[in-house]
Amino acid sequence: MDRHTQNIAFTGIFIGLILGIGYALAFIPNVELITAMIFMSGVLMGFKRGILIGCVGEFLFSALNPVGSGILFPPMLIAQVISMGIIGAAGGIFSEFVLSWKPNPTKVCFIALLGVTLTLLYDILVSIAFPISAGFNLKAIGATLITGIAFSAVHIVINMLIFIFIVPVTAQKVYAAISYFHSDGKK
Repeated sequence: MDRHTQNIAFTGIFIGLILGIGYALAFIPNVELITAMIFMSGVLMGFKRGILIGCVGEFLFSALNPVGSGILFPPMLIAQVISMGIIGAAGGIFSEFVLSWKPNPTKVCFIALLGVTLTLLYDILVSIAFPISAGFNLKAIGATLITGIAFSAVHIVINMLIFIFIVPVTAQKVYAAISYFHSDGKK
């Protein structure tokens, strides 16, 4: 199989995994593995494909979400897609760090901070976009953000733990098991 065909296949596999894991956990509040999956797509497939996978995967997940379609709230959908594109890019940027990651206090703190920062970015962009898309005024937007602090705090803590305990180990195992990811096709 040529490299181009492999790129398309692995891109599709990651998008399929994002949708599957997203829908499997859609009804569990504050628990999601989409952020981690998109980040790992960037780690394993590179900066550009991480962006592509993040944007397409999040668009499809949000647009077809059984809890409520993001298509009904375009600013929120745009915020979700942009933030997940950034998360995929971050995976590409931090690829070497993740693939060489060994647990020590400094590296654990860094990967935790990375998970917190990326989740916080997502939560802030989406939390601002939703009330804007619903036509809220500035005061109502502020009230919405304050109301969502507890939800975001739980989301951030869970994703921090996912980034510490799941992301590096899983990315390293997939990298070691599939020779496709060893080549220089991450451009």
